This record gives sequence, structure tokens and C-alpha cells, in this order.
Amino acid sequence: MEKKRRETKNFKTIDLAERQCSFKDFISEETRQYGSCGLLTKEYSVLPEFGKGHITEFCFDDVSIAINNFTFHQNFKFYNDLEVNGLYLSFLVKGDMVIQINSQKEETPYDERESFMAYVESVNGTFKFYKNQLFKEIKIRVGNDFLKKHGLNDTSEFKRITEENLILPITDEVLSVIENLQQEHGKGLVKRLHLGAKVIEVIALQLKNYKNLKLKDSAPSNQKYIKKLFLLKQFLKDNLNQNYAVIDLADQIGMSENILKSEFKRTFNCTVNQYFLEQKMEKAKSLLQNTDSPIYEISEIVGYKNATHFSAAFKRFYNETPKNYRLKV
Repeated sequence: MEKKRRETKNFKTIDLAERQCSFKDFISEETRQYGSCGLLTKEYSVLPEFGKGHITEFCFDDVSIAINNFTFHQNFKFYNDLEVNGLYLSFLVKGDMVIQINSQKEETPYDERESFMAYVESVNGTFKFYKNQLFKEIKIRVGNDFLKKHGLNDTSEFKRITEENLILPITDEVLSVIENLQQEHGKGLVKRLHLGAKVIEVIALQLKNYKNLKLKDSAPSNQKYIKKLFLLKQFLKDNLNQNYAVIDLADQIGMSENILKSEFKRTFNCTVNQYFLEQKMEKAKSLLQNTDSPIYEISEIVGYKNATHFSAAFKRFYNETPKNYRLKV
């Protein structure tokens, strides 16, 4: 959770508007295209002069979903000016970039595990990408026909690209949906229906997240802590084999222990320790159900050096021992 150091110079600038070319078509070449039952799939390979990686795009019912997965070999700064006229969603799963759009006076960092959703008519501005880092982004453009079909034609419900507090952390719920969106769920009509359902689901979740953020803005909680709290939440989830004192976590993210405790509870309706324990127990339960790993190995995976202590904690949480739970599943 260390603060990233960003380079401020040595960017190769490319004007896509002048070249009348889209970002995707400029950095990559199409390698495959196929369609069935109203779903068109296109696959692209990033050109060697830019780096390596690929882009997959799904198009259906006035919706396009692009999955970007690439690494650039040098710093690039792209300028673009294009019409969008639709709802635009972005989920930055890996990597980070800097954007400056629609006459913003200052550049805005767009970091890993962040997202935004806005109704966009046109976009002009610059997008900076950093070299030698994996960049993975899921971009969704939803046209007006799709919005009207699903009763979302009142675009005043959505934020605009220039509004404050546009960028949100990617919540666990949203991450689960966009991960599911990338998985194979049949072909043709089945896949098209699945993708359409996931687009509606993620729009609903983001609307809820913006509403919750607005409520938190009006509460005494300080908004500057929100991003740190979401990053801490993901950090704990990624390090279940460890154990941390709250005071050490507070130092790590630059907050006092008391503020961390109060803001975490206010934001997530549980304490830091309660959340960490819940994640450990859910992980252990999944391993007991889906693997043959011995209980002593599972206890180490979730941060217990002693299997007896793990079994006691599991029983307190689920009212049965790990052994008995495994016998039932």
C-alpha cells in the first residue's frame, strides 16, 4: 500500500484526433473476428512498437465491452477528441494512469482498483500510460437504445464526466461482477444474454455506490479517507495468512489508530478485526469444501500457526469444528 511515485516527463505524445484513429485501432491490430446471434467478438493484438498484450471486444444491442490487457514498453501520452453519446463505465483492475479531460485544469490520477461511470456526450483530453506495468481495464459503452430498452433513458440519474467525486473504488461486489463478465458462459445467444445481464447488474451497483458515497459526503466522515479504507480492505483480503495489529495498519496507510477504527466502522459497518476474521473464516470454509488440504495446512493459509487455535476459532465462528464441517459437505 505504498504511495506510487509517478514520472512527470519523458512521455511520447500521440494525437489520435489528428490521425483520426481510435486508441484501440492505433495501438493494436485485429487478429480475429466472429459473430453469432447478434453478438460480435473481436480480438486484437498490441503492436510490438508499443508493447505486448491483447484487447478483446464484445459488441451487441448498442453495447460494447472492451477488455484491455497489455504492457507498454515506454511512457505514452495520448490526446483524443471523440463523440461518445452514451453511458461510459471504466474499471481499472491493474495498473494506473493519469487523465485530464474536458478542460480540467489539473491532471487526475486514476489508480488500480478504481472505477467511474458517467453519461458522456464527448470527450477531449489526454491519457497517460506508464511503461513496464500491466494495465488491465474493462471499459463498457452503453448506447441510448440499450438504456431506453431497460428504462434508463433519464440520463440525469448519471454523473457527468466533469463532476467531482467521479472516481470510485471498485467494491468487492463490482469486482465479482466484472470477473464473472470475463468468464465463458456459453456461446451465441446465451453469451449475449449473459453479458447484457451483467451490464445491467454493474450499472445498478455503481448507481448504488454513488448514492452511498453521496450519503457519506453529507455525513461527518471525511471523504479523503474513503480510498485508503477500500485499499486497506483489499490488502487484508490479499494477506489472510498474516496477522496485523490495527495500530500497524494505521501507520501503514497514514491514519491514526482511532480514526482508522471509527472510519472503517462507519464505512463498512464492522470493525477492522471483524472484517479480517470474517475473510479468514470464509477462506477456510471454501478450502474445506473445495480442496483435500489437511486442516493444519488450511490453518496456516488463514494465519493460524497452531491448528488447535484455528479449530477453536472456526468453531466459535460457525458453531462446528472444521472436521465436522468437512464431513458434511
